[in-house]
Amino acid sequence: MLERLEVQNLATIAAAAMDLGPGLNVLSGETGTGKSILVSALGLLLGAKADPTQIRPGAPWLLVTAWFDERAYSRKVSPGRSVPRLDGEVVTLAELAAALEEKLVIHTQHAALALARRSRHREMLDAMLEPGPLEQYRAAYGEWRRLEEEYRRLQSQAAERERNLDLLRFQLQEIEAVSPRPGEEEELEEEARQLGHVDEILRHLAGALELLNLGEPNALELVGPALKELQAAARLSGRLAALANDLDQAAAALEAVAEEAERFAASLEADPERLEAVQRRLADLQRLSRKYGGSVEAVLEYAEGLREQIEELTGAELRLEEVENARLRASERVEKAAAELHSAREQAAKRLAPLVEEELRGLGMPGARFEVRLNPLPEPQQHGSDEVVFYFAASTDLEPAPVEKAASGGELSRIMLALALHTGASAPTMVFDEVDVGIGGEVAAQLAERLQRLAQDRQVLVVTHLPQIAARADTHFRVFREGGEARLELLAGEARVRELARMLSGSYSKTALEHARELLEGG
Repeated sequence: MLERLEVQNLATIAAAAMDLGPGLNVLSGETGTGKSILVSALGLLLGAKADPTQIRPGAPWLLVTAWFDERAYSRKVSPGRSVPRLDGEVVTLAELAAALEEKLVIHTQHAALALARRSRHREMLDAMLEPGPLEQYRAAYGEWRRLEEEYRRLQSQAAERERNLDLLRFQLQEIEAVSPRPGEEEELEEEARQLGHVDEILRHLAGALELLNLGEPNALELVGPALKELQAAARLSGRLAALANDLDQAAAALEAVAEEAERFAASLEADPERLEAVQRRLADLQRLSRKYGGSVEAVLEYAEGLREQIEELTGAELRLEEVENARLRASERVEKAAAELHSAREQAAKRLAPLVEEELRGLGMPGARFEVRLNPLPEPQQHGSDEVVFYFAASTDLEPAPVEKAASGGELSRIMLALALHTGASAPTMVFDEVDVGIGGEVAAQLAERLQRLAQDRQVLVVTHLPQIAARADTHFRVFREGGEARLELLAGEARVRELARMLSGSYSKTALEHARELLEGG
């Protein structure tokens, strides 16, 4: 609840503080003392336009601070500047107002702000509903909106997706047409070198074979006698046996090398056609390497990435079809849930209208007519397919019109009071400024009873001139003038009796004081 309100340099108030209590809080005082200034102070916190003329003459700024649940909401206004704060931290005015809208609602004779917003009409009617229809609709609507957004996203990406698929498929086809394999480039480069130098290779092999086994003398002919001599020496000295064995192995190796060289030379021949094919294949591999990664291995890795992207984009096409079908089914569920919600609202509207009319009759509006109309919206919204509009006529002679156009400020406040009694308040603290204008007698007692009833489960602050309302207050403040400045005092005991006497008769006579005491006892 609103625990404390502090005002500095606002209009005729130099400094004032209110420590409010739960239940019904009342502000009274003579006309012109500045009662409504405190309501205006709360309006500044809810985002009302700040006028530099509101600053007390001679002061450089005005400051309003309200405490709700031990949190401070403030706004400092100076010429050309406004500084909202939340717990001392600077915020935007919109952020401050949004934080307070859940806690505070103001109804004044000049601006019943809640009823000026059609969304509040719907919220108040929905307060009469069982939770099921609205919850089911919101669940269906949320799923439909999610699918609708995904469908639009996939659809908007379709053209780009097709372009990407064309490019990816072209690149993959280009790679697969060559069909490279790991290590192939090195093998072909080796083969190309060999085919390009057949004559030179044969010349060098002939020279080697001449020295190994074909010439006179040659290595194999010379190594045989040397081996025999070394083996004879080894029979006389065991230390030479290892050398003899090594030379024997070397001789065998020379013979094997010579045989392999002869076979290679016999198999080698010039093949221009094969050389041309190898060079073409190498050119294809090098072209792919330049375009897709620098090596055959990189090209193969790139191709695998292309396959994954193609699969993903192709899957997106299938997902678009799936989402379109799911979206259509979700739309049908929204339509069904909206119809059920509309039916529930129709029943609630039939219950609410006579209840409000009964309250208004008790509040001095015997001919008042109140209607709840449901207008279809062009498309489903988060709250349903209905625009809820309250219609009002002050008498049976008038045709009902939207309440924000048909009702005066005082009537709006009383309509809001009647609605709050049956739909609950949108905020835990409600402020009524001069809801009692033009009311007296039995109607005043009825209004007081309803305000007290409303305050049983929420905090209510009322600016009033009616003693019937003030007598029922849980907390009573008086605004008075002193030296040209508005001041505030909390009333209790005899001071409260005197204020009620003044409100009753404008005097402090014995009769007025006795009547005030009787009123307090009755309240």
